[in-house]
Amino acid sequence: MMMLRFEEWLIAQQERDDLIGELARVPSMQVMQHKPSRRKFDEHKNWADIVIGMAETGYIAVFNEAWQEFVLAKQVAKDSLD
Repeated sequence: MMMLRFEEWLIAQQERDDLIGELARVPSMQVMQHKPSRRKFDEHKNWADIVIGMAETGYIAVFNEAWQEFVLAKQVAKDSLD
């Protein structure tokens, strides 16, 4: 079973006419480099680090909103498989 990932969800949001769509179109958000790690992969932390590293700090609140929408979408996807 493949789980929905934030990167896939965010790409699908690029056509939105709101701040989440704007965030999805920011070039630094479109390419996430996965670094090998011995620690458990923490998708939220990796994306939060990318957003925090951006020059535009206003995107932090937008990312938080986007993450909440993603979590809900992920739960709906999971429930539809059950």
